[in-house]
Formats: sequence, structure tokens, C-alpha cells
Amino acid sequence: MVISASNNAATAPTSSLEVVVSKAARPLSVHQSILTQLYFGAIDGADQNFLSIHTDLEVLGPDLFAQYWVTDEKVKQSRYKNVRYAYNRQMLFGYVRFACSGTYNFQQLSERAYRQIYECLINSGCRRLLRTWNYFPQITKTCSDYKHHNRYELFCNGRLCATRASGIDNKVYPAATVIGNRGDYLQVYFLASDAPGVAVENPRQTSAYHYPVANSFTQPLFARGVLKAWGERTHLYVSGTASIVGHETLHINNVGAQLNEAINNVETLVEHANDQHQAQLNAQDDLLYMKVYVRHNEDLARVQQVLTARLASDLPRMLLLGDMCRDDLLVEIEAFYQT
Repeated sequence: MVISASNNAATAPTSSLEVVVSKAARPLSVHQSILTQLYFGAIDGADQNFLSIHTDLEVLGPDLFAQYWVTDEKVKQSRYKNVRYAYNRQMLFGYVRFACSGTYNFQQLSERAYRQIYECLINSGCRRLLRTWNYFPQITKTCSDYKHHNRYELFCNGRLCATRASGIDNKVYPAATVIGNRGDYLQVYFLASDAPGVAVENPRQTSAYHYPVANSFTQPLFARGVLKAWGERTHLYVSGTASIVGHETLHINNVGAQLNEAINNVETLVEHANDQHQAQLNAQDDLLYMKVYVRHNEDLARVQQVLTARLASDLPRMLLLGDMCRDDLLVEIEAFYQT
């Protein structure tokens, strides 16, 4: 598979990286090294033998859902300040978690988290963020003591300040998910590499970093998707995607129509990756899993109905209770493609 880009992305690393999805609570029987395990649901799914990360979101269903990120090169574990991470010479998966106390400044807390992430990356040599997941409570709560910005805007500003301060040349922004949880923690986990990926934008949507904002305070620094070659594997990391065309929310108060529009956006992104970067992805066959964030429990039946109509019946999917960064969004999805 050929991935071309105008940003002169580096030649694909020789190390492989493969994601395996399982409903098993225990590690898979694999001969390769496990970079990390992500799991959702039952908290007893953790394994202390490798980096194991539990997401602080309620699962809308009974099943444990686990991802195993495996590689053919030996993996080590370490810690930098509050960041726990697993790595080898070409890849790094890390995790940071901060309590959100009643007296904290959320902009400063977000900046602190990302400053530590970037410092960790610089020290490790894997300086290129490819994919981030960000979860924190009360995402659209307005903070009257900070120019009436909400917490999502404060998060964006904290991340922006840390990015600028890092000194890393960020020509390719990572794919990203930012979702409100119902807990008490800011939780960030992330994948990085020694070589950049290839940013993919969606022609149906305004690029997030070009959103019409009054100033750069709330500038969201993420790509709609990132392509990355790992040995013989190619990944497409699709950012959190909602019912947004241009920069406006469509289908307000209609969760089914919003979900259909979000899926349309993901499929358009895949088409664009194929047309512009020769990715050769199949929108259905190469879709490894989809995560669906749902704002209201009562919308679950309608969400399931749309997913049944649009996706293959055997596609792994995880439905999670979470809030979007706009109050008029009812559902958001993220997808992962692997060839």
C-alpha cells in the first residue's frame, strides 16, 4: 500500500503495530509484545504485566471490550512525572490522569497534562503524536471566572499553550477524541511515533483548526484522521466525528439523523484518504471497530437501530455514555481502520 503526502512524511518504520479487538477479559495468546491494552467495562480486565488502561466512561451494554496493541519489537515500560507509558524505539503509548478538584483551574490543568506529555515524548525520541483520547467531566460547563469560556474551550487553550511551548514542529496534528465523562478526572491517553503520520481532512467539513473563532483561544488542534504505516500494516485513526457539515451542527434533536450524518462523514474521510493518499481502504471490510458515544441513555435503541442498518453485523462496536463538546450534539463516533 502506498501512502503519499505533500508534507514529506518519513518512510514507514520497520516495526509492526497491529490492533486486536477482543471481548475477553484476559490477554490474548500472542507471540508479539503488547504495547498496551485498552479496556472498557469490567475493571478486573487489567493486567499488570503491561500498560493497561481503563476508560472512565460507562459502557451501555454488558460486554467487556478490549483492544490489544501488539508489536514485533520488545516493549519497555517507564514513567515521566505523571505519565505512564510503554515504548520501543519507534512507538510509544502513554497515559496521564489528574483529579479535577473543586478549586482547580481547568485551563492550567489541561496545559499541565499536555506539557508533561510533550516532555515525555521529547525525552523518549517519539516526538510525533498520532492519536489522542481526552475525557473530562462537565465538558460544556461555562466558567464565569474565566471570561465565560466553557471547559472544552479551556481544554483547547491548555492544549494549545502546551503544544506551542513544546518546541515540536507540529505540521501534522494528531487525530483526537474529546468527550465529557461523568467522573472526577481528566484522563488522556495517546499514541506517538518517531515519524509523523499523514493528516487526512474531510472535504465535507471545515478543518477543526480553521473553525471561525473570535480568537485563537479555542483553536482545536487536531486532524480529522491520520494515516500511519507500520511495517506491512496501515492504520487510519479517525477522530471523534459528529453530525457537523462545514462547521455547523445538522439534525438538531434527531439522534438517528445525527448518527447517519456522522457515519457519512467517516465514509467520506476514507474516500478522501484513498483519493488523495492512495490508502486503498475499504470503508466496510477494513473497519476494525467503531466506538459510539451517546449523550442520553434513552437514545440507545435508536442508535442501535441505525448501527444495525449501516454497519456489518459482526463489526466490533462499543457504546459509551458521554457528552459532546457542543450541547446540540447527541452522538459522536470514532473509527479505526487497519489493513
